[in-house]
Amino acid sequence: MSGTRFLKPALIALGLLPVAACVSLLPESDPVSVYRLSSPEPREWSGNSENWTIIEIEMPQAPRGLSGDQIALVRDGQSLAYVHGARWIAPAPGLLQSLVIDTFNADQARLAPARPEDGVRADYELHLDLRQFEADYDHGDSAAPTVHVRIAARLVAEHGRRFVGARVFSAERRAADNRTGAIVDAFDAAAISISRDIAGWTAMATEMQDSEAGGE
Repeated sequence: MSGTRFLKPALIALGLLPVAACVSLLPESDPVSVYRLSSPEPREWSGNSENWTIIEIEMPQAPRGLSGDQIALVRDGQSLAYVHGARWIAPAPGLLQSLVIDTFNADQARLAPARPEDGVRADYELHLDLRQFEADYDHGDSAAPTVHVRIAARLVAEHGRRFVGARVFSAERRAADNRTGAIVDAFDAAAISISRDIAGWTAMATEMQDSEAGGE
C-alpha cells in the first residue's frame, strides 16, 4: 500500500481513521506533501483607476478547525480529522482569499479586487465566512469522500457603510478515488466553482447598486 496516507483525528490525538486502499501508517519523520489550489490566469490592471469598481476582499473568517493548513476530513457526519502527511501550501482562509481575488481578476473586467493591506479606498467590501472546507466520508471509510465547500458572503458599500446583500454559497464534488491526490482535485474543483459564483454574484449586486445610485 505504498504512496498512501494516514489520517490523524482533530480531537483525539492518538486516534486513527483507517481508510481501506487509501492509507497506511507513516512515521512522523516522513516528508509532508504540500498542495495548492489552481487559479485562473489573472488579467493585467492598468490605466485610469477612476473607471474601476474596487472590491476589497477580506480574509475569510473560519472556525479553528478549518483555519490552518491541514486538509480536513469528516467521518460519521461529525468527527473532524486531517490527512496525515499532507498540507495545504498556506492556511485555508488565505488560499481561498487568493483564489477569489484571482477569479475576480480573470472573470470580472469591471471589478478590481484588492486586499485590505493594499491600503486603497474601496467602493465595496466583501466579507467572507468559511463554513465548510472538508471531505466527508459519507459512504463509509473505504469509499471516495465528497468535498464540501461552503462560504457565507456579505457585501457592504464603503460610502455610507450601506449593506448591499448577503448570500451563502455551496459547492460539492465527489473525489474520483479514495486517495489524497484525488481528494485534493475535488477540493480544487469545488473551490473554483464557488469562487466563480461569488465573483458573479458580486458583479451583479454592485452593478445593480451603482445603477440605483446613478438614478437618484
